[in-house]
Amino acid sequence: MYLEKLEIQGFKSFARASTLVFNRELTAIVGPNGSGKSNIADAVRWVLGEQSAKTLRGKKSDDVIFAGSDKKGKLGYAQVDLYLNNHDRKADIDYEQVIISRKIDRKGESEYLINNNKVRLLDVQLLLAQANFGQKTYSVIGQGMIDSILTSSAAERKEFFDEATGVKQFQIKKDQAISKLEHSKENLEQTDQILAELEPRLKSLTRQVNKLERREGLEKELQELQNNYYSFLLSHLENDLASNQSEHDRLKKIVSSLNQELVVLQTNLDKHSKADSRQDKFQNLQDKLKQEQNELNSLLKEKTILEAKADLKLLSGGKGDLVWLKNRQQELVNLIQKNRLFLNDKNKELVSKKEVLAELENKQQAILAQFKDLEKKLQEQQNFSKGNISEELEKIVQAQDDLFSQVFEIKNLEELGTLRNIFDSLKENTKRLWHSIKESPDDQKINWQLEFNKLLGEKDNLVSEVNSAKTEVTVLEHSLQQIKEQISQAENDLKKIESDLQTAGSNPSASVVDQQLKELEAKIEEKEKLSVEISQQIAEFNQQEETMKSSLLADQKRFRELQSEFNSKNNELNEVKVLMAKVETKKEDLDLEILQEAKSFSRVKFSADLEVELARQKISSLKNQLSQIGAIDQGVLEEYEEVNQRFVFLSTQVADLNEAIKHLEKVIKDLEETISQQFDEAFQNINQLFSGYFKKLFNGGRAQLILDIKEISLDNSSTENQDDLSDDNPEEVKTKKQYGIEILATPPGKKLSGINMLSGGEKALTSIALICAIIANNPSPFVVLDEVDAALDEANSIRLADILAELSDKTQFIGITHNRALMHKAKIIYGVTMGDDGISNLLSINFDQADEIAA
Repeated sequence: MYLEKLEIQGFKSFARASTLVFNRELTAIVGPNGSGKSNIADAVRWVLGEQSAKTLRGKKSDDVIFAGSDKKGKLGYAQVDLYLNNHDRKADIDYEQVIISRKIDRKGESEYLINNNKVRLLDVQLLLAQANFGQKTYSVIGQGMIDSILTSSAAERKEFFDEATGVKQFQIKKDQAISKLEHSKENLEQTDQILAELEPRLKSLTRQVNKLERREGLEKELQELQNNYYSFLLSHLENDLASNQSEHDRLKKIVSSLNQELVVLQTNLDKHSKADSRQDKFQNLQDKLKQEQNELNSLLKEKTILEAKADLKLLSGGKGDLVWLKNRQQELVNLIQKNRLFLNDKNKELVSKKEVLAELENKQQAILAQFKDLEKKLQEQQNFSKGNISEELEKIVQAQDDLFSQVFEIKNLEELGTLRNIFDSLKENTKRLWHSIKESPDDQKINWQLEFNKLLGEKDNLVSEVNSAKTEVTVLEHSLQQIKEQISQAENDLKKIESDLQTAGSNPSASVVDQQLKELEAKIEEKEKLSVEISQQIAEFNQQEETMKSSLLADQKRFRELQSEFNSKNNELNEVKVLMAKVETKKEDLDLEILQEAKSFSRVKFSADLEVELARQKISSLKNQLSQIGAIDQGVLEEYEEVNQRFVFLSTQVADLNEAIKHLEKVIKDLEETISQQFDEAFQNINQLFSGYFKKLFNGGRAQLILDIKEISLDNSSTENQDDLSDDNPEEVKTKKQYGIEILATPPGKKLSGINMLSGGEKALTSIALICAIIANNPSPFVVLDEVDAALDEANSIRLADILAELSDKTQFIGITHNRALMHKAKIIYGVTMGDDGISNLLSINFDQADEIAA
């Protein structure tokens, strides 16, 4: 694996897109100070995941973006793409070319990509560790790292050597395994706590589930018995309700029919009450009659005057008796006319009263017939209650006596069949009698009794009305007889007076007065005739009014009768409603009882010989048994299933976690052994190579690496190296091992107590010797050297160049330098310049291509 290409855009001074192409040979990057050469090394560090802004010579993460110059504005983002040749599959990824990219914008949002796929920083670090290079150690080596190798503490050097010895990838895996182990132990502890809480609850639920299973048998038996019991009761109540409903419907039809008749009669009565226009006609006739009578009275007055004059003449002539007879004659005529009119009115009134009497007598006869029919029904009911029940009871008692006698006379088992038939017959008779008593129409009897009382009251009222009507008819007949006698007496008196007048020979000569009287009498007769006609019209009008009044009275009477009948039937209907309400109330109570006591009730075909009381006692007994077992929530079974399922699941999880912990502990132990073994082997090899390169660079002297192991208390140590615990039982460890690397270096001809006594050049050569030893032991795919030879003189620079040329077959070197010796060894040289716009530019020379062109 080696670095093929580096693309930089917007990173620090490389504002424009710049590309550096490499091969396996040594590449030198040269240029004046400040031209941006080291920015190439920073770009490599940054794309490999460097997080320290200080290491990248900045303060903030977005300081790596081109900040602009006088001639070019600042950019919005920076991006570096590093192309690695992975033909040897050194990186654990199935690509021949691996492209690692990193991009950042002004918002500080950064992203990593591997072959244009977004990944995490951890993924990049693990990939680099597997390929034996990283961003923190010797893949990019600058002047600061040369100095820090010697000036850093022994513990800090240990981290450098972890990557140098190739155990960094195992360290990352170990850290991941330790993190998973701690997480698994936390999960195990939490799961154990949950199981400890669930176990008592599971035991309690198990006991309740066992009780629930014992309840099922009793509940099933109770359910079957309740279904049979309540179905039996509901059926009987529904039969009673259906019977009452039928009677209710019948009475409702009758009441509805009566109500319709009442509505029709009420309409007629309303019409009668609104008939006011006939009163005007009557008033006109009265006024006309009054006018004719007034005129008649005037004529009569004039006649009276003339008669008085005639009477005076008779009196003066000595004929006073004749005057008295004429006056008496006139009085009798008037009396007869008056009584005849009065007789006519009384006759009409008598006819009307007789009609009313006849109607009352007919109604009385109808009520008497209903009364006798109802009395007969009550008597039949009474006879049934006393006679039939008594007779049936006597038969049952006699059958029981016969059964007992035959029981004592049994001689073999075959006779039991006969006795069983007799017993079944006795049972059926008893049941039939019980139903007869139960279904005896007590309610109907009550209804009949109420109707009987009502008819009795109506009968008494009608008797009173009939007697009153008879009295009125008798009084009218007596009045008519008296009027007839008065008319007869007046007619006899009139005949006698007329006879006396003829005998007296009163035949006065015609005179002016008589002529005037005759004229007046003619006028009076005409007026009387006209008055009679008007009176007849009034009489006819009154007759019509009487007819209408009779019709109104008949309608009112019929209305009262219908109202009475309506009230009667309506009362019967209400009584049936009351009975239905009672039955419905019983059914509602039964439904409520079913809802409360048998929530899972369903109608079944019940047993006809069900003993209600025994069934009720059995239900109570089963409920008591269930009560003794105790009430159990129906959700217990679901909760038990849920808790048990969770307990089993968590138990499985505990087993899996224990297995995972054992596996992780084994993985950690294996990784520690691998790290220890590989580190020890690599450390010894690096130590030998370090000594060799030191002697080569210094032409003698001696150098050595020492692995320092210290036991320190956990209470006083930091958490950085907690992964170095090697005790098998971490919970009991009070101390841990801390590893450090000490460097001993003595140039030829000197005797020094420590590396701090070395000069600057000696320190640089010592660091370079150590880095070369590390590269020789565990070569990185490429190494970027950022002016590491700045402190070396020309002779030492040549030695360094020779060593790099020697190591070029193991790794790829990219050197940023001012040293001619390193340039002389390079196959590719990139020149970096910077114009007045503050942007770095690249120039390149490939000597292989130049040689080909020159040849």
